[in-house]
Amino acid sequence: MNPEIPPSKIAAFFDFDETLLAIDSAKIGFKVLREQGYLSNYFMIKMMIVLFFKKRGFIDDQRMAKVLLSFYRGRELKIFTDSAAEFYQEYLQPNLAPAVVEKLKWHHSQGHITVLLTGSIDYYLHPVMEDLGIDHLLCTHLEVDSDGLLTGRSEGLVCVGDVKVTFAQDLAKDLGVDMAQSFAYGNSELDIPILSQVGHPVIVNPSSALARHAQKNGWPSL
Repeated sequence: MNPEIPPSKIAAFFDFDETLLAIDSAKIGFKVLREQGYLSNYFMIKMMIVLFFKKRGFIDDQRMAKVLLSFYRGRELKIFTDSAAEFYQEYLQPNLAPAVVEKLKWHHSQGHITVLLTGSIDYYLHPVMEDLGIDHLLCTHLEVDSDGLLTGRSEGLVCVGDVKVTFAQDLAKDLGVDMAQSFAYGNSELDIPILSQVGHPVIVNPSSALARHAQKNGWPSL
């Protein structure tokens, strides 16, 4: 690392699901919602159909996210924000990936800017941010209508793939971050765009496609 680069100009971007978190938060979240009676049979059938087509490559992640977000249509955001801390403590905190959390702590000790960069939804990430002391959150936000109800759509773009790069670059520009000296951690081939933007990409629990790409490019694995 170039000693002339001040630590405050170096960032560490962390993906959440199956990276900083050892599991998929959406899967456990929908499991809890199903147990609480929030998921209708119609929505469950729709999800099964969409997953069937996604696995075969007919539906991309942006479309998949839109289907997932449709669950929230017509509901009050407060229902979910009120239970976010409990959801984190019971289901997410016990499943944080120890090795990645240690890396996060190391970046803190170095004075680096830490960023949670994920397609997950903001309301249940705030307890994560507070508990781990992460500096910035770049994620997917739920849209609220004029009556205060959720529309079932995202406010702005869903934070996956190339959108992650856009969000990260915008933040880097605002903060004066040197991407060539910065770090990124991800687990999926969807993270290749953001991993390619930093000088220190690190793969975590990688998908087979990401593992192949990382091997070709000499990216280290955590």
